[in-house]
Amino acid sequence: MRDDLLKDVLARLKRDYGFKEKGAWLQEGRCAHCDKKEAFVRADNPWVVKCGRQNKCGRDSAVKELYPDLFDNWSNRHKATPEDPNAAADAYLQHARGFNLSGLRGSYRQEWYSDQKLGLTTATVRFPLPGDSYWERLIDQPSRFGKKKARFNYGSTWRGHCWLYPKSSMLDYARAGEIWIAEGIFDAIALVQTGKVHAVAAMSCNVYPEHFLAELRKTCGDLNIATPKLIWAFDVGAAGVRFTRKFADQARAEGWTCGAAQVRPDGEGEKLDWNDLAQRDKLQPSDLDEYRWNGEITIASSATAKALLIYERKRLESFPITFGGKQLWANFSLERIQGELQSLLESQDPEFEDFKELPFDEQWNKAAERAVAIEEVANCTFRTLYYQRDPIVEEGSYLIRVDFPSDRAGVKATFSGSACSGAGDFKKRLASIAPGAQWTGNQYQLDKLMQVQWAQIRMVEALQFVGYSKEHEAWVFGDIAVHKGRTYEVNEEDYFRLGKQSVKLRSNERMLRIEYDPDRLDLTWVKPLSLAYGPKGLVVLAYWVLSLFAEQVRHHQESLGFLEMTGEPGSGKTTLLEFLWKLLGRPGYEGFDPTKGTIAGIARTLGQVANLPVAMIEGDRTQETAHARRFEWDELKTAYNGRPVRTRAVANAGMETYEPPFRAALVIAQNARVQGSEALTERIMGVHFDKGRFSPEGKAAAGKLKAADIKAISGFPVHVTRREEQILAAYFAAYARHEPAMRDYPGCGNYRFAHNHAQLAAMLDAMRVVITNISDRDVADAHALILAMLVERHQLTDADHPYVVQFWERYDHFLAQDASVTNPPNPINHSRKADQIAISLVQYESRCTTSGLRPLCTMIELQKLLKTSKSRRFIAVKPINSITGKTVACWVFRNPDSHESKGA
Repeated sequence: MRDDLLKDVLARLKRDYGFKEKGAWLQEGRCAHCDKKEAFVRADNPWVVKCGRQNKCGRDSAVKELYPDLFDNWSNRHKATPEDPNAAADAYLQHARGFNLSGLRGSYRQEWYSDQKLGLTTATVRFPLPGDSYWERLIDQPSRFGKKKARFNYGSTWRGHCWLYPKSSMLDYARAGEIWIAEGIFDAIALVQTGKVHAVAAMSCNVYPEHFLAELRKTCGDLNIATPKLIWAFDVGAAGVRFTRKFADQARAEGWTCGAAQVRPDGEGEKLDWNDLAQRDKLQPSDLDEYRWNGEITIASSATAKALLIYERKRLESFPITFGGKQLWANFSLERIQGELQSLLESQDPEFEDFKELPFDEQWNKAAERAVAIEEVANCTFRTLYYQRDPIVEEGSYLIRVDFPSDRAGVKATFSGSACSGAGDFKKRLASIAPGAQWTGNQYQLDKLMQVQWAQIRMVEALQFVGYSKEHEAWVFGDIAVHKGRTYEVNEEDYFRLGKQSVKLRSNERMLRIEYDPDRLDLTWVKPLSLAYGPKGLVVLAYWVLSLFAEQVRHHQESLGFLEMTGEPGSGKTTLLEFLWKLLGRPGYEGFDPTKGTIAGIARTLGQVANLPVAMIEGDRTQETAHARRFEWDELKTAYNGRPVRTRAVANAGMETYEPPFRAALVIAQNARVQGSEALTERIMGVHFDKGRFSPEGKAAAGKLKAADIKAISGFPVHVTRREEQILAAYFAAYARHEPAMRDYPGCGNYRFAHNHAQLAAMLDAMRVVITNISDRDVADAHALILAMLVERHQLTDADHPYVVQFWERYDHFLAQDASVTNPPNPINHSRKADQIAISLVQYESRCTTSGLRPLCTMIELQKLLKTSKSRRFIAVKPINSITGKTVACWVFRNPDSHESKGA
């Protein structure tokens, strides 16, 4: 391994897994799978980290899977020069693939590929093929090109030919006793470099190498020697198995002797190719024998032949097998075998005379072949893909793939532990998720099947929410994930492999539909946003970006403020919100109305995302709700610190509860300001929208936002989160500047207000790491707006709610009316004390109606707001001895105009 790469790898292994350098080895490191400190790896060649707990774990971890970023951009790390034009190609083959280059040099060269459609370029390792064709592997961040990580040249004529190992001629292959036909060039190189195998690459598992075989047969004929045995050694997976069987049959029909090789029988298990196995040192002679036997199992011509191969090797009396797309069960009764053996030995039939001369083991196997009983236990096959676990509620299930004998597409579904443990429950679950599938086996057979399938089952952590998982340090958006600056696509089994971790979304529903192009960040919408909404649009955008880092911000600063968007109908709030949601890949969405939700529905909405906004809209409606109780804004206070908002019971027989933390950022969009306590008001930053900026140009700009193509802009959150390190560094540096300045601003001494608005101002600066086309003037205007929001928030907390102000204005009006009447029968102020005001709200409401004044709001809301009154402080609700001589239930307030109150 090259010195600089080796240095980086060793440093990370020591840092992340605690390895200690001891001579030629790194030892006492944490295993990436079992987390025990018994892992080891060679210090001079750290390709694969091995676990020393062979009986309890024993699993390997490829370093390039633990640190993919170190093995992802070869032409940057290894610059080509006139003296060394193949520098990146050599490094890739040597360090990423583990090949010895001494026998390969000259058979490849470093080239460049340019994708005209994507506008991307990359260095490649190019191998020439027969017929003026070539194949090349993309080596600079190949994930940018989607699934196209390798390619043939346009008009290539390689089909039917094979790639041969350098300096190996057809004569060498003709004289070989056995030829492994692998799928790819790197597989063939890995097999040949074991020194035990002659191998070629067919270049694809679905193309029969007719030209190569024809030439090989001719060469053998010219030498007058027998043709070598063909070992079909395609990759793990359904396609590799299908064409292995097909081509083995086709080659046999043409007169070839055939075998096969598979990592595991029937191509099941983890998808490791021959190159992967070579790097794990698992292509030793004993390993190759195992793979040949697995191949023989895979291409067995009948269920009986397959069962016999297993029996001859393992001597099991009964075991499961699959054949013809069905799950079968093989039984080798000792009593029946002994009976068949005795019958054959005693037979007078000349056909069995040679049988009596065979060694005992062969006689036993022949008898076993006649005695085997095979029964069908399911009219389909099924395989456990992985165990998915929800670490929060400690629930889990098995994802099982069901396949059918016909060409009907397979089905994937979750099976609970109980459904996998009881034959009856398994039968019901299987029938409910796979039409026509039936289990007819017994409990013992199911237990043994699961025991085999679960021997080395992969564990995948299932997230209940979309977005950022701080445990995995990754954003999981749906079909794409971002982890430490690198993007990952969901694999064919619907989960992400993030180094040593495996994670997925628990729900199959995709909330976000993101189209990501790593080299194209569409920012054409920034100018229309600024033109239509001015600094208010940029401030809301800054909060939107801030929401993508909510967990990190709360981790360092303990809290994250809420954003409130208010304004009269038609002021543009909905258009802005829908555009910003489209920017995150969620079209046609504005938010949810908490007054229309149930308690459970609101709790789930608040908990279904992390590092994304939760938008509450029109929550200030005053109509009565049909639900158990009305939504209370003060319930959201704990969300400010990322603490649980609701508690729910766990569905089990115990007393456990589940309190999911609030992982998102909160946006409140409604016509009027939130009616809540002072503690809640202090957590909110308010942006008020009006029609002051309306103009033909602004209308046209808003139209462009409405018409924005979600496919073009929805990659925005991926571009932002990939720059996590730079954005957060810029954010915290900017916060350190803004927070003291806001706290020291005249009349703005409230720490919480300064903290909240400094967070917003800091992200306004930091988001320019990605959004590079915002002008300095627009940013300055947005900062001025944030400062005005800060001042307004201070003023708001010192003033009464508008409804309270109007309440006291009406009170003063009614008090003036009472002053002109001697001994009014229903006075507005019943108090006998000069320093107190006592008001009967029933009488107040009646006088409003009599005077033709419409209610300010519902009485329930008015009562809630009156408790926050600042001009005349609320004291209590209690019966008092009225000036009328009666006892009246009143709301009592402090009278600031009395001498006693002023003195106090």
